[in-house]
Parts: sequence; C-alpha cells; structure tokens
Amino acid sequence: MTDALRNPKRQRGPLRRTVGSTLLSVLLVFVSSTSATPTVAQEVSGLQAALALEQTLIDVIAKTEKSVVAIGRIRKDHPGTEEERMSPDFVPNEFGTGVVVDRQGKILTNYHVLGDIETYDYYVWTNRRPFRARATVEACDPWTDLAVLQITADDLEPITLGDAKDLKKGQIVIALGNPFAVARNGEVSASWGIVSNLSRQAPSRPAADRPLDGRETLHHYGTLIQTDAKLNLGTSGGALVNLKGEMIGLTTALAALDTYEQSGGYAIPVDADFKRTLETLKSGHKAQFGFLGIEPEALSVQQRQQGQFGTRIRQVIPGTPAAAAGLQIGDVVTHINGQLVYDPTTLIRDLSKLPLEERVELTVQRGALGTRTGRAFKVTAVLSKKYVTEIRPAYSKVDDPSWRGMSVDYATAMPGEVFRERAAEIDPAGCVVAVDVQRDSPAWKGGLRPWTFISHVGNTRVSKPQQFYDAVASQAGIVRVRTTNRQTEDPVLSIAP
Repeated sequence: MTDALRNPKRQRGPLRRTVGSTLLSVLLVFVSSTSATPTVAQEVSGLQAALALEQTLIDVIAKTEKSVVAIGRIRKDHPGTEEERMSPDFVPNEFGTGVVVDRQGKILTNYHVLGDIETYDYYVWTNRRPFRARATVEACDPWTDLAVLQITADDLEPITLGDAKDLKKGQIVIALGNPFAVARNGEVSASWGIVSNLSRQAPSRPAADRPLDGRETLHHYGTLIQTDAKLNLGTSGGALVNLKGEMIGLTTALAALDTYEQSGGYAIPVDADFKRTLETLKSGHKAQFGFLGIEPEALSVQQRQQGQFGTRIRQVIPGTPAAAAGLQIGDVVTHINGQLVYDPTTLIRDLSKLPLEERVELTVQRGALGTRTGRAFKVTAVLSKKYVTEIRPAYSKVDDPSWRGMSVDYATAMPGEVFRERAAEIDPAGCVVAVDVQRDSPAWKGGLRPWTFISHVGNTRVSKPQQFYDAVASQAGIVRVRTTNRQTEDPVLSIAP
C-alpha cells in the first residue's frame, strides 16, 4: 500500500494547487487570446480573476467536504474482527460515498452502492471518525436509486441542498467522493468541471440484468446531470456542488456502456421530487410514485420533422386514472402541468416522478394534429400508484401493514405482465389488490390469492389501502370481502380470524 493511499489527506494541498494552477492557466490564456497585444494590466486582471476563482473553490470544498463520507460495503461472512474492519489500513473490496443529510446521523447514498442489504454490513468514515452502520438501513428506493443509512452520531454537519431546476450547461461544479477507496478515512477527494448536459438517460445494464425494455429506474428516462468532473469508481453517492456550496446533484459513477472503457460522469438532480423522496426515505418509509394508465407511442417521423410534439395514446387501460379522465386511444398529450411533452420517454419520466394521488393537468389534442378537425382541451387526472420493478426490491425500516396474513395495495401496483392480464377486473368505482397472501394464513384459507381485486369490506367501498385497513380494523370476527372476480359464482369471501 502506498503512502498516498494510507494518508490521502497529504494529497489535499497539492490537489488544490493543481486545480488552481489549471484554472489560472485557462483564464490567462483566455484573457490573452481576447487581445492581440495583451497589456500588463490585462495579465494582472486575469491573475486576480484566477486567484479569486481558486479561493472560491477552496472555500466551497472546505465548507462541503465535512458533509461527505466514505462508505465501505463488507460481506457479513467476511473474516476479521470489528476492530480490523474499522482500521484506517483496512481497504474494503467494495466502497462508495455518502452525504450527511441531518445532524442525527442519516446518510444519503445511491441504492446501488448498498447492493443486497441482506448480504452486507456497512461502515462509514467521516473526518477520520469510523462508524458502523450495520442493520441500520432506513429505506431504499429502486426507482430513484436512493437509499438512507443511519449511524450513531448527533453532531454531523448536514449538507445544504440547492435546486437543480435552473442549472445551465457550462456552470462550474465540484464533485466530492471516495474514488478507489482513497478517502476511506473520511477525508474525501475533490474534482471539478462543468455541467456538460442535462436530462440525460442512464446507460442500460447488460441484457441479463435489466427488464425487457431496459428501463429499470426513473433515470433511464432522462433525468441526469452530465458533468466532466472526474467521477471514478467509488464516487457514487457523493455530492455535486455549485460555487455557492449547495448540493445540486448526487453523483453516480455509472458503469461504462458496452465496448467503452470509461464510465459516465452523471448526477441525480436535487429538485423538488428528489427532496420529497429523500424525506420519505429518512422517515423509514418506502417512496411511492404516480401512475396514469396509458400506453404511449411516438408521433410519426413526418410529424416530428414538421416540428410537431406530443405523445400519442396507443392504449388506455381500464380502471385507471386515464380511463376515469376520459382519455381515448389516438389522443395526443402535449403538456403535463403546462410543461411540453416531446415524446413517450418524457411523458413517462414527468408522470413517474410525481407522487401518488397527485392531481395533474393534461393538455390533449383530439383529432388530426395541426388541422381544423382537431381540437385541444385540458383534463385533470388523479394519479394512482406505479409498480416499481424489483430488480432491486424496495426496502423500508417501517413494515408494510398487513391483516390476517395478507397485504393490499392500490389496484395499479402490480407487475406489468399481471396488470395487463387482470386489468379488466378492476372495478372502475374503486378497489384495492391483494399483493401478498401468506400460504395457509386466514386470508389464504378464506380463498384470497395474490392479485385478487377487493372492492368492498362488508358494505364499505375500499379504493385505497388505508380505507381497507380502516374497514377491517374494527371487525374481530368473520369479515366478508367482495372481490371483482367474474369467474366465480359468489365473489364474496369470508375471512375468519
């Protein structure tokens, strides 16, 4: 092990001088290139500008680095003692970065940094202080690739969250992380660059590890900030900060595409949707996202060449918010809450990051686009719940509610294949679906099976999970539930205690 790896803090001064020297060179070249005969005054002015920017970088790093931590991911069956694992000389085979999000020890990172939480223990280092985060995963969300750990501390410095909605290409940003585990003692490393692009799609993983459409997360629909700041292996879960010292992105050093050697430099933008999901995960609950219930398709090539935009509806799924709102096959959605919809990818992205039960306004074109026979109008839909693929299952410290060996969810929270087969059984007036029924439990013995829709408890209509649990809570004996299964003579089942 080299001395640089044992004590990465020694690299701190040279790193800053290198960054400053590079910026100085760039700015002096720029100043001199703008004038055929640069004067001494211009050179001094360029030097002052470079030094001012260098000092800004130094100040921002000093302000924010105390809020970024190193994470070690160690298999539970790994040999060695706890003391050995927490030694500064111990180099974990798997590692990443995290960000402090409150003083009481909550650490935000990427879900993919944690991997299988049943397999690993997690260790956190911040400012040369080691912490064991074993068995204290608060919550993980596969759709946004976010996760929150809890360590035993009450004096950490949380990072200041900014807002990425107004980011522009060319803005200077700083990335803080744990590349190659060099910052494993909590002294994180810094790199800098610019915002290279916005709303980028995450590269798909190998075919064997992804769904059929390759879109396993929200970020595969185009949410990511692209940066040329250096994001090497281990910097996933770190902070991308602006020159104000605000975190505007959570870095994610995504794997390289097939045939490419270098991984991409991306960050999940810190916006209102990010902050809402973060608060949910901090509370130990699973995040929930909206679902409309349409199958979109792109406009024709000719329409797009003519500058027309929007997404045509190829199918409206019965019993969903789309059907309730009156949407029809052939309608073209052009706006969501006033924001342009360019193609199916942007439509799914913009809807699927909204919360469950969000009320959205859709601008719809019915009839031929750009002709007198077509007309535009607005409709309002209340989103149901999106089913999130379980390549990485969602996790929360707070258990999901259950009753007599079963749990229920919103009627739309089903795997796509099952939903397409069973959607016709959804009661348009409202129902819930049994998502898990334990074999030989009272619910199972009463005839309930996974993916059965339930419209009533007794005479009470249940359209939401909480309505179901409220309805059964006061009943101690046999409870009768009405299903929507049209293939049975009596859709009413009796569930004993």
